[in-house]
Amino acid sequence: INVDKQITAEAGNAVDILENVPSVQVDIEGNVSLRGSSSFTVLIDGKPTILEPSDALRQISSSNIENIEIITNPSVKYEPDGAAGIINIVTKKNFIDGLSGIANLNVGTFGQYGGDIQLSYRLSKFNFILGANYDQRTRPGDVVSERETYKNDTTFFLNSNGNTERNFHRGSYKAGFEYNPTKNDFFSLSGRYGNWAMNNGSDLLYEEYYVPGTDILNYYSKDETERGGDYFAADVVYQHTFSKKAEENNPLKKGMGNSKNGDAPEVKKLMAKHEIKFQLNYRSRVSNESTINLLTDMSNDTTGGQKNIEDGPSTSLRMNLDYTLPIKRNNKFEAGLQGRLGNNEDNTQLWRYNPSSGELELEPDFSYNTTYYRNFYAAYALFAGESGKFGYQAGLRTEYTDRTVEMTGEDDFVLNRWDLFPTVHASYKLPKDQELMLSYSRRIDRPRGWQLEPFVTWQDNYNVRKGNPDLQSEYIDSFDAGYLYKFDDNFFSLEGYYRITNNKVERIRSVYIPADSSNVDNVMLSSFENVGNDYSLGVEAMLNMGITPWWEMSLSGNLYNYRIEGQLNETDFSRNSVNWSSRFNNTFTLMKNLQLQASSRYNSNTVTAQGTNAGFFTIDAALKMSFLKRSLTANLQARNILGTALHESSSSGDDFYTYNSYNPLSPVFRITFSYKFNNFKMKRGNSDGGGDEDF
Repeated sequence: INVDKQITAEAGNAVDILENVPSVQVDIEGNVSLRGSSSFTVLIDGKPTILEPSDALRQISSSNIENIEIITNPSVKYEPDGAAGIINIVTKKNFIDGLSGIANLNVGTFGQYGGDIQLSYRLSKFNFILGANYDQRTRPGDVVSERETYKNDTTFFLNSNGNTERNFHRGSYKAGFEYNPTKNDFFSLSGRYGNWAMNNGSDLLYEEYYVPGTDILNYYSKDETERGGDYFAADVVYQHTFSKKAEENNPLKKGMGNSKNGDAPEVKKLMAKHEIKFQLNYRSRVSNESTINLLTDMSNDTTGGQKNIEDGPSTSLRMNLDYTLPIKRNNKFEAGLQGRLGNNEDNTQLWRYNPSSGELELEPDFSYNTTYYRNFYAAYALFAGESGKFGYQAGLRTEYTDRTVEMTGEDDFVLNRWDLFPTVHASYKLPKDQELMLSYSRRIDRPRGWQLEPFVTWQDNYNVRKGNPDLQSEYIDSFDAGYLYKFDDNFFSLEGYYRITNNKVERIRSVYIPADSSNVDNVMLSSFENVGNDYSLGVEAMLNMGITPWWEMSLSGNLYNYRIEGQLNETDFSRNSVNWSSRFNNTFTLMKNLQLQASSRYNSNTVTAQGTNAGFFTIDAALKMSFLKRSLTANLQARNILGTALHESSSSGDDFYTYNSYNPLSPVFRITFSYKFNNFKMKRGNSDGGGDEDF
């Protein structure tokens, strides 16, 4: 994904860019799913992040991104976590000697503002990097919720409506140092410190009643949810090349670049470098999450409520050793070792409103401490090569999992096991810049720590969560087949995919029945179960084409069939749906330094294990103008112009039905100014920019 062409996403973050990809969907919370799966791995310049995938994508400003790579079937060199694959964010880097930099400033409606700056000082064998950013976003909107629960011959109704405001802010500082002591050695040291927070506030009017019954109770609820914390990352990379950079072996080398008619094909074959690379990644964060719900009557007197707090630190350490050996002309062998050591704590507290004291008081029976230890040890080997027009790669990765979960008042839950993850890739070059590709990989999606907690966690007055310590990992078999055609400056791709998920984990909703059988009405329980298998069979198509010298068009779509087959406690969870999405972007060059872009996207209805997420359509537009020999740019954006981004979802079971909707206030306007000084130019870093050929 070339970020420079995503004019409507400037001043946003990586999530805003990914919204323009047909295989990506973004929900009302900004959570990203890839080909219908929210399980994927996020890398930043090929390095891991300690944050959850969607949280990590929200931290990265669009202005700092050069491009985004979506890799659905990565090789065994990369961790197998994530059902849908890897999203790699490649950031901008400078390669001009001396001091240079880039600064961005943006402001928008609904209290949006932000800015960032990146400085680079390159001198001979050294490069120093400094950067900082801050971003504030507010997303106000209207919400509606309807709930029915069935108990014996009685139906309990709980309806609410009102307004909500979602606030997100982040800030970070980064510093880096790169050193090339010789032509064959590279060393880098970098660090980043940041803080982020998501705050959601709602003012809702509730109505509840029974049928049969005649009484109707109305009251207000003020809800506030805060989630965020500090994080720190440090990376060390050392790379040694045993031989000089391989020379190009081109059968047309003599005539290349000197052809009279200018249409001689550039057939380039570049041998792999004989090298060894060591990488150390340290990550730490402190997570804080709190939810306060206060119920008031129509006279605004507090009648009930609660506060739930979850916090705790997390740390992880990764060590990678990778070795590459060229074999003959166009073959290579790669092998490597990896160790991943991680632990995190989760401290949960519940405070309930006491009408007698008028205060929130701690509930010891719903307060817990949990510690997770998760260590992984891996080794891999792969062989890749070319024979004429045929390219191939095969590899095998083995991983040992050592996991321990320690919980208050419970026995430890221990898991020790070996897993194997094979991958196979093949390609065939056709005439006239056409290519066929096939690939297969086996992947894994491990349960999150909070999904394993066997106790009840109150999320608000009407929703509780309970984990499942017996939850098994999902294992995914992923198959891809693709066709690629490049003609002039145009591009067409067609890709088919088939994904099988075994031990499918689903969030199961039901009416909450306390262990003491006390009478609790209309409280929903969310738990997690392995319900069976799911299957995704689909096709993606993308066309980028210059219609005229001043009009460039990009049309893409994703069509897939999603099927769940499973049963739990005699309840059949089998569902089937055909889902599709499309993206249509048009860029017009109105003047030499003036561009207009209009982007539209549509997501169809999708099914879940117990319900449906409704589809929606939206249109964005942007006007971009350059000044001072393109050193200064101004970008005016308008998002959700027609106000059609209504998000709706529903779910049902034997004893309940729920409906929820969120309609953001729109349109949203934002203006962005960007300034590059001393001819700041970008390219990938020497060793860790991502985009390796064996992705």
